[in-house]
Amino acid sequence: MATATANAEKNLANARELFDGFLKSTFNKKGEGWLSKRLDEVCSLINGRAYKKEELLNLGKYPVLRVGNFFTNEHWYHSDLELDYDKYCDNGDLLYAWSASFGPRIWAGKKVIYHYHIWKVLPDPAIIDKQFLFHLLAWDVDEIKQAHGTGATMMHISKGSMEGRIVPIPPLKNQHQIVEQFEKLKRETQRLEVIYQQKLVALEQLKKSILHQAFTGKLN
Repeated sequence: MATATANAEKNLANARELFDGFLKSTFNKKGEGWLSKRLDEVCSLINGRAYKKEELLNLGKYPVLRVGNFFTNEHWYHSDLELDYDKYCDNGDLLYAWSASFGPRIWAGKKVIYHYHIWKVLPDPAIIDKQFLFHLLAWDVDEIKQAHGTGATMMHISKGSMEGRIVPIPPLKNQHQIVEQFEKLKRETQRLEVIYQQKLVALEQLKKSILHQAFTGKLN
C-alpha cells in the first residue's frame, strides 16, 4: 500500500509539473515575431490602498481583499469608505500580490476593495490579452524568485522594479492561440489531479479500514 500511495503522489506531482513545464518552455524558447518589452509598456499597475486600523470593520459595505484572503485566511475585514473607482476590483479583474506570497490572480468574486499589498493590473488590449498576461506573470514569478536566490520566500518587489521588468510579448494572434493551448492543458491537468487525489483518498480510507480491522480482531 505504501508503494501505491507513493506512486499516486508521484503521479499527482507529475500532473502539476506538466502544466508548469509547458508554461516555462513557451516563454523561454519564445518564437518568431516575439518582442521584448518593459511591463509598463503593455499594462498599468494600480496601487491598492493602505488602511488605518479604525477603517477596517468586521461588517461593512465592501469587503477588503488582503493577500492572505487569496490563500488560507478566511477572515475578512470590511469598509464603508467610498473610494475612487480604481480602488475596487470586480469579478474577472487581474490582480497581483506583490508582498510575501506573491504572484498574479484572476479575481473570481464580488466587488471588493483591494489592499495596499495588491496591484490591479490593467492590460493594454491593443498589445496584450488579459489571460495571456496572467500566464506571463505566473511564469515571471519563478524568474523573480531566481533573481532573489534559490528557495527565497516571503519576498516583495517594488512597483518600479515590476514595471521595469523585460518580458517577452508575441503578436496578439499568437497570444490567443497560446492561451487556448494553456487552457486546454490546464483542464487536462486538473482532470488528472482529481483522479490522483481521489486515489490518495481511497488508499488512505483503505489503510484506516485495515488498521481498524486489525485492532478489532476482524482481519483475517
